[in-house]
Amino acid sequence: MLKLEGVNIKYKKKTILSDVCFTALPGEIIGLLGVNGSGKSTLLSVIAGAKKAESGKIGINDVLLSDKPDEYRKYIGYVPQENPLIAELSCIDNLRIWSELDKEEMLRLISAPPLSLLGVYEFYDKKVKDLSGGMKKRLSITATLITNPSILLMDEPFAALDMVAKHDILEYMSVFKSAGGTMIVASHDESVLDYCDRIFFIYDGQVTELDNKADISYIDLLRGNKNVG
Repeated sequence: MLKLEGVNIKYKKKTILSDVCFTALPGEIIGLLGVNGSGKSTLLSVIAGAKKAESGKIGINDVLLSDKPDEYRKYIGYVPQENPLIAELSCIDNLRIWSELDKEEMLRLISAPPLSLLGVYEFYDKKVKDLSGGMKKRLSITATLITNPSILLMDEPFAALDMVAKHDILEYMSVFKSAGGTMIVASHDESVLDYCDRIFFIYDGQVTELDNKADISYIDLLRGNKNVG
């Protein structure tokens, strides 16, 4: 279980997010909504341990990020909005950066379920610089999942994707959840809401859980009406 208690995040003395408190359970998908600049990406990077909170506690089970950062990060898979890939390398070589598996073992892993759902095996020998945006996103997610995290953080995973790539990623999300994984997704894409068990809206430095996702007016949310829901 991932738990945040009283987390405060600042940047150059400006408060970005204040008193963030929530839990994320195994087998649960949480959606983060908010306008650009509201703090979605910042919150994910803090949960991932890539940035430091000003105060508060973040832990997984009994492991606190502040006390045991290396052990904590073993639970986390983080897919940032920008693909952390090396353009001149092939897909399989990019994957091997994240794992000690040899090429044969890696190919066996990405060609079998559940990672085969992301389709990277079909283009594993191509260089990253020759991939489409959708292929790069599939590869970036696969590279994160190679480490077998129990908690997956995804920042705008559907940005600029075609329908096929989007469908494959959504399908993997369902499989990851069914296997007991925890997922937190920051997205502007309305269709992701159908896959979320809970939804949090970030506005004016506050993270508020919405009561009923069936009552959400997505357009009103993005206009900043935090009372909708």
